[in-house]
Amino acid sequence: MPEDLRQDDYELLARIAHRYYVDGRTQEEIAAEFALSRPKVQRLLERARWSGVVDIRIQAPPWLHLDLETQLRDAFRLSDAIVSPSRTDPQSQREAVARSAAGYLERRLHDGAVVAVSHGRDTGEVPRFFRPERRIDCTFVSAMGGSPRVDAPTNPNEICRTLAEHCGGRAESLYAPAYVESVEMRDRLLEQEAVAHTLRLAARASVALVGIGGTDDGCTMVRSGCLSLEEIARLRAAGAVGDVLGNYVDAGGTLISAPHSSRLVALSIEDLRRIDTVVAVVSETEKPQAILGILRAGVVDVLIVDEGNARTVLELARESVPPRAAGAAAHPAARGR
Repeated sequence: MPEDLRQDDYELLARIAHRYYVDGRTQEEIAAEFALSRPKVQRLLERARWSGVVDIRIQAPPWLHLDLETQLRDAFRLSDAIVSPSRTDPQSQREAVARSAAGYLERRLHDGAVVAVSHGRDTGEVPRFFRPERRIDCTFVSAMGGSPRVDAPTNPNEICRTLAEHCGGRAESLYAPAYVESVEMRDRLLEQEAVAHTLRLAARASVALVGIGGTDDGCTMVRSGCLSLEEIARLRAAGAVGDVLGNYVDAGGTLISAPHSSRLVALSIEDLRRIDTVVAVVSETEKPQAILGILRAGVVDVLIVDEGNARTVLELARESVPPRAAGAAAHPAARGR
């Protein structure tokens, strides 16, 4: 018998807990049987747990990493973290993470929701597994311009269209390039109502589905032709470790100011911070530094990631102190192209 319980208290807690956990009785039924209020029954059930009368053991499947998910939530103040099991093949790994992301959306999306969507291979894989059992009357909207060199499955307009098809929702496309030639051209583009309307809708989204990009020469922004090898090299020299929607940050999560930033047609870091639930989907093995930087930027609420990246990010976070607090003055990136 627990030392802090009298015998009669112990017996009462045991009886009530047995009714609830073994017999499957509701709290209302238990309250009626024992002549107690329902809130009193709830408090007794809570006491039964912390006093040791009830010992709950969860037989989780071996491929789940619940402790790892808890560590990620606690370390980065996330509302949720989902860790997919490791796969040796990069495509299989991407599919495993995308399947988890699709399941999350199926559980969380509701009628009337607006979902802002980024480009990328990881986000582009999600529609393959997104198959809600019910119709969801929601809107998927592109949060970033595209590129003629971006493959259809990774283009935000295409991702939005496919997600909408699979749930009976709607898609709003952004008919603009991710980067334009000059600030003046971007300003003229944003004056067009079709472009401005889409970005306003994306900024008012309740959910964002985004990927996290790296800064290596083979990253999506280079492969798509949005940035040149010289531009990505200058970003690395300025301290950039990764991006979300073309917004680059350093290892401490501080936004990096660069010449190309004013030519970007996409939601900003501040826009993302105003969205209730930003879901980041990432699987590539070269991404730990990028993931850590974006997490430290404080824009991600839900991280869906593979086990390898999850463990490495936590190790990096323990080993390194952010160079500066997020929100400090941005790096001045090298001038010119």
